[in-house]
Amino acid sequence: MHDVGKIAIPDSILLKKGRLTPEEYALMKRHPVIGVELCGRLQSLTQVRPIVRHHHERLDGSGYPDGLRGAEIPLLAQIIAVVDVFDALTTVRPYRGAMTPAWACEALIEDATRGWLNPDFVSVFVDLMRGPSSPSAVDLGILR
Repeated sequence: MHDVGKIAIPDSILLKKGRLTPEEYALMKRHPVIGVELCGRLQSLTQVRPIVRHHHERLDGSGYPDGLRGAEIPLLAQIIAVVDVFDALTTVRPYRGAMTPAWACEALIEDATRGWLNPDFVSVFVDLMRGPSSPSAVDLGILR
């Protein structure tokens, strides 16, 4: 549901094998706003709209569509952002193969240390992915 706005993005962009042009990327970055428009004013989607709109925001303010930072980003959108990045990295895309879950977890940790993703949510997610017998990301000193 968080990517519902992608139905308005041409397949030539969604399925492109190479790097997007600046114009194509600008159009792709519109999918969260389009998604909120598609949700309309349906009462049943009231709690979903902030997730749809803000799942590409980054804690440091470098995300889109609104450049929100830190606590301005709804918590559910921050959680979905972690899961969305993991899904994107572990899924085959037209422009690259899928990463292993272990590599994707390392990429999530890097994104958290860059200030893009919530380190607490990344830590919990990575710990869940690694299983109960593995040391946590916090124990390893990777995340706070």
